Amino acid sequence: MTVDLLTTSYYTSPRLAEIRSTILDVYSDVYADEIATNPFFSLERFEERLDGHVGAGGWGCVVAEVGAEVVGFTYGFTSRQDATTFKLCENMLRARWRKRGISRVMHDELMSHRREDRAELLVRRERPRLRALYERWDYQRAGEKLPFPDSPLYDVMVLDLRPE
Repeated sequence: MTVDLLTTSYYTSPRLAEIRSTILDVYSDVYADEIATNPFFSLERFEERLDGHVGAGGWGCVVAEVGAEVVGFTYGFTSRQDATTFKLCENMLRARWRKRGISRVMHDELMSHRREDRAELLVRRERPRLRALYERWDYQRAGEKLPFPDSPLYDVMVLDLRPE
């Protein structure tokens, strides 16, 4: 019997070129329905956001693989305007690998590299189960945000990375 192990790899902005196509492939898979129906989620718009996040500074990414298959990634950045908050932008897992704890492993690996005081993420309002998942991970709802004029409304969630 063969057992495939989960591995994670951490990347920073100078190494984005190595994993850019991987990130785009996973995004295209996970967001296939939204890409087909909503311009905000198009691959082009995602690439614009990705480039903006990388350019903001403090970018980090974890890619997860099982065997030779990339199963997901998570990334975020720290802006120069607020060096105390790590903005978690994506925590994305291919459908067949969900509900196995991999998303949490990716998240925790990424957070282990961070030195900020808190992490912040956005969850679409129409995804209460996803919001509940992050609440189980100790994130707390801190408000709502419309980050772009054509984006969905998001709940802002915050995690204290330096609990006392």
